[in-house]
Amino acid sequence: MKPLPLNRRLDRIAQHISRARIFLDLWFYFEEQDSRRELIATMRHYNEFFRFTPHAYFATYVIYIAGVFDKNRGTISLYSLFREVKAAGCLNAGDTAAVKALLAQAKPIADKVTILRHNAFAHRSAHTSYDDVFKMAAVKPDELRDLTNLALNVANRLLMARGLPEHVVTSLPREAAEAMMQKLA
Repeated sequence: MKPLPLNRRLDRIAQHISRARIFLDLWFYFEEQDSRRELIATMRHYNEFFRFTPHAYFATYVIYIAGVFDKNRGTISLYSLFREVKAAGCLNAGDTAAVKALLAQAKPIADKVTILRHNAFAHRSAHTSYDDVFKMAAVKPDELRDLTNLALNVANRLLMARGLPEHVVTSLPREAAEAMMQKLA
């Protein structure tokens, strides 16, 4: 089967990265210590709704961002898109070096997220407990933000190399969540 056009796949991966960041920002909002302290009473009042909400945001983030770094053929990933954009002659030597450096910087964190995806979310390990998967991954929340920023930086460089507009992350979903929680309080 013929893949989608390159420009469409570039746009799609940037959308996935932007969505991943939105899910991560929402997870941070509900789970980070400072905001959670203010939200916990409201979350407990509506516990049947909020019981799994932060988990759903985190699991979705992991699935989206791990997919961006997937190395399987036939997937839309930064690695395959980088090769294609480079092969098309759209990247100069400086951009090529910059993208390689960004991907190298992202790899250790992406590997940790892939452990979560493969063993805790997309494929639940029959041999390792959920807690042990997180210990194996040893990923810190700030690393997740870093990974998402690196991924978006790579995607935007590839988009610009093809003459396409950059993608940006919006804070509107988190702002809407904050407004919702204030109204529910």
